Amino acid sequence: MTYENDAFMIRRSVGAILRNQASNGAIVASPDFAQYHFCWLRDASFSAYALDRAGEQEASGRYHSWVNEAVEGIADIIDRVIEARLRGEVLDPMHMPPARFAIDGSTVVDDWPNFQIDGYGTWLWSLGQHLDAIGEATVPKNLLASVRRVARYLATFALSPCYDVWEENGDAIHTSTLACVYGGLQAAGHLLDEVEFLDCAETVRAQLSVSAARIGYYVKSSTDDDVDASSLWLSSPFGVINSTDESFSKTVTLIEDQLSLDEGIRRYPTDVYFGSGAWPVLTASLGWHHLSVDDVEGATRCRDSVAALFDDEGFLGEQFGGDRRDPKHYQEWVDRWGPPARDLTWSHAMFVVLSIALKEYDTSNRVGAVTSMSGDDESRENSRRTG
Repeated sequence: MTYENDAFMIRRSVGAILRNQASNGAIVASPDFAQYHFCWLRDASFSAYALDRAGEQEASGRYHSWVNEAVEGIADIIDRVIEARLRGEVLDPMHMPPARFAIDGSTVVDDWPNFQIDGYGTWLWSLGQHLDAIGEATVPKNLLASVRRVARYLATFALSPCYDVWEENGDAIHTSTLACVYGGLQAAGHLLDEVEFLDCAETVRAQLSVSAARIGYYVKSSTDDDVDASSLWLSSPFGVINSTDESFSKTVTLIEDQLSLDEGIRRYPTDVYFGSGAWPVLTASLGWHHLSVDDVEGATRCRDSVAALFDDEGFLGEQFGGDRRDPKHYQEWVDRWGPPARDLTWSHAMFVVLSIALKEYDTSNRVGAVTSMSGDDESRENSRRTG
């Protein structure tokens, strides 16, 4: 892929994210799939991060302001469940703070699982990245109450069973959820200068270490020893563990061995959602990891795999290949909801993140090579003069 074409595709995906952002700052998960006409904190916070990486700080800032207002709107719910948990009460997962909001910031009353804390962790992490991008060392006053409230919520429920990133298995503690929670608590602890949240983040890290020590890799959840491609986030972006950690390296190998399709990486071994196709979000996540261990070839291969999935109109869907991998389950979901999302905002976001990371890596190494060559030239000239 040429630099010119790469730059065009990045601009096109950034444009798609901006197109899918409402004037109030909310970012819709998918404009063409009726079930996704909402703003999930998880998807949208990754999308806001992509906007920051692309220099669109104003748009990212509007998203974070929207989240602040949405959190203020459910402040009583968050406070109530924290207090109930501290009293030892059993809580109804359907009555927890929502994982998704209507575009106007209101909550949605239906049978969709609410108790998903990963989105709240991802938001705090994304906000921290945004503030760093605009040179703010502390939380603006208008966001302070929401940041502290969400951090308290995460600290209270960090190790509680809840629904995972795929909105399934509400009776388990999930590796990728813990990664998101760790990232959020770390961000809150530094932004608020409150050691309580940093200590809680370390407790989360310790819980993950126990899991890895037991079986030698990072499992999907406390009730499932399979791997899940969302565990890639343990290293990039949330930094729970080092990218060269032995157990994590084994996890990555298992993900590539068990979850690879021609189109990229699918979610987990027993997945049946739309036949379990490859998700650009996960293929890009794998590429992000490869780049973190200096595997430029692997990262480029992942980027190119995602790039090949854009359709002629520049849309990038949720998943690909499930119709061939598992036609029976694919058709079951089509009969229920129609074809899978043709244009997923989060897919664009992760393509942008990986593509920009690759460009920056290449630029950094070319500059380093020039510097090294200049140093060698100077050394040779000094030798010639003194020889």
